[in-house]
Amino acid sequence: MKRKLVTFFSSVLSVLLVGILGWTVFADRILPNTYVGQTSFGRLTLEEATERFLSLKKPQEFVLIWGTSKWKVFGPEINFNYLAEETIKRVFVESRIDPFKKRVVGSAFVFDKSLLEARIASISASINVPAQDPEVNIVGQQILVSRGENGLVVDSETLKQEIYKAASTLSLDPIEIPVKQIKPRLNDEQVQLLFEKAKKYLGKKIKLTLLDKQADIDATLIASWMGTDGWKRDKISAWVSLLAISLNTPPQSALFHFTPPNLVKEFLPGKDGIVIDEKQLLEAILKSLDNFQDISVPYQKIVSPITTESVNNLGIKELLGRGESYYSDSIANREFNVAKAASTINGLLVPPGETFSFNKYVVDISAETGYKQAYVIKDGKTVLGDGGGVCQVSSTLFRAVLAAGLPIEERLAHAYRVHYYEENSQVGLDATVFAPDVDFKFTNDTQSYILIQSNNIPAQKKLLFDIYGTNDGRTATVSKSRVWDITAPPPDLYVDDPTLARGVIKQMDWKAWGAKAAFDWKVVRGEEVLQERTFYSNYRPWQAVYLRGTR
Repeated sequence: MKRKLVTFFSSVLSVLLVGILGWTVFADRILPNTYVGQTSFGRLTLEEATERFLSLKKPQEFVLIWGTSKWKVFGPEINFNYLAEETIKRVFVESRIDPFKKRVVGSAFVFDKSLLEARIASISASINVPAQDPEVNIVGQQILVSRGENGLVVDSETLKQEIYKAASTLSLDPIEIPVKQIKPRLNDEQVQLLFEKAKKYLGKKIKLTLLDKQADIDATLIASWMGTDGWKRDKISAWVSLLAISLNTPPQSALFHFTPPNLVKEFLPGKDGIVIDEKQLLEAILKSLDNFQDISVPYQKIVSPITTESVNNLGIKELLGRGESYYSDSIANREFNVAKAASTINGLLVPPGETFSFNKYVVDISAETGYKQAYVIKDGKTVLGDGGGVCQVSSTLFRAVLAAGLPIEERLAHAYRVHYYEENSQVGLDATVFAPDVDFKFTNDTQSYILIQSNNIPAQKKLLFDIYGTNDGRTATVSKSRVWDITAPPPDLYVDDPTLARGVIKQMDWKAWGAKAAFDWKVVRGEEVLQERTFYSNYRPWQAVYLRGTR
């Protein structure tokens, strides 16, 4: 027994002595049996190991394969780089963790994760095949069940890990892209189960009621929501959202007409709005699909912010500013559009502190909303377009806001000098709009509501905008326009007009010399300066435009 113990302790001592001797001999070297990839780095100093690492053939691109297809992810496109110094430090430290075992140490590297993910997503788009969900359709009394089709999707996370592994081990081998199969395709038993489920809904429907409106959920719609594991909740939720869009009604502030000296007459009452509670409606539908109970659509009422009863407390007392413009020689459609757009914001109340946006209220300028085609400037040409003339309205309102002294948040001049905007007006008092990018905005910075009131006078070809509110003592002044860098207009332009008889020629636009213009605007209240700025306009030269009848 003593002999065995002596032998055991001798062996342990030998191991310890070897270990100590190894640590002493390799104090500044990497211990043996240490590898990066397939290459040994044992017994090398840090300097020698760095040189060896730099000399190794390392992947500068990663080859991805799937079937017979091949893609490459190049190092530079994902900002990929190896870190030699960091790798050798890691090798040196890890070689001492267990000096009696072989160690394979991963190399250190950096890359742009977002660029790699974008490249993988691009490759995946060539492989992924969306699964086709099984569907149930009811046509009359016939039930049709489609089995669906299986799909494919790249396992992006596993693929990233495989690329990391190849980079770490310095592997030059192609990487097999991991692709998972999505299996929505039904077997015969599942098809029969859906068929039997659909039979229970033949001829059935669920009635939805919202105030004075009604809608039905019929068997065909119900069948489209059926899935192998129950109801397709996401499809029902999407349908509920679409229904809510059609039923939701924003509150409508009361619109008013002001008659001096101190009287506001209602001409459009305020209306409360409603918003559908989509979450409650979804749960109600899911419950009703089991018992066929009719549903009263849950909603919340949104009270109109400005009611008819509150108008006399809003501070609409006096005229703050007026703007006017003329539209002589406009074609009939342009006159119609001017009147329509002006009526849209006639009687609008703007609360204290609110920023008015022209595009918010004069929206969707198209034939579908009732606007007519008139000549507009598009891409350097005079062409027929929906809503020609709306800028007459924004320009006139701009002038009223200048006179009222309200802060102007957004204004852009036209590209050229328009004849209509210089009738009885100096150069530069115009504001163009083009939704959604170009808008005219101003803020009501008074303590009371302001009322915007339009007055279109067709007999005089004149448009007026009046702004009413409570005068807080401010005074606005507009300087005389300064004009410079004047350039001559191009030759006259003739445009065929199918609405005019052949031989008739009618002038639509007048020659406009290009120019730069500016005017100063200052708003004061006593000794306080509220606004002081210069409005600039850069007009390019414009040609005279004539309509030439072709009818």
